[in-house]
Amino acid sequence: MGNGNREHVSERFLRLLALYRKPDGGAWGGQELENATGGAVTRSYVANLKQGRIENPGLAKLEAIADAMGFPPALWFGEAGKGGAPDEVLLAALKDETLRSILEEALGLRPKDRRLLLGIARQISPAASSKATRAEGGGP
Repeated sequence: MGNGNREHVSERFLRLLALYRKPDGGAWGGQELENATGGAVTRSYVANLKQGRIENPGLAKLEAIADAMGFPPALWFGEAGKGGAPDEVLLAALKDETLRSILEEALGLRPKDRRLLLGIARQISPAASSKATRAEGGGP
């Protein structure tokens, strides 16, 4: 099953799990992802994805995981070995003066306070707002 330099989806998933943590700084588990995706991605699906048993996950599942974990779905499709898509996202963010200032301030915080700041940012993000609206029955 040689696919050259292409990263297997399970390798990409494990890397994304290491990079994108829960608001409390902990690692995402299968049950937590099942809860965060409203059951769209089950605990067993997460385990199979991690273990490389799923070759071609559907776009809906990849988007649900990305939304739950707080990363752009495009990161699933970045090419391995070219600096990595997360670096590209970071470079783009650093071009924004406000985001750069937030990062500079966060560097001076204790790790515990950084996790608190991340939790606050996730609570006020548009994605979190639309999830809350849908959960309350107020939107599509």
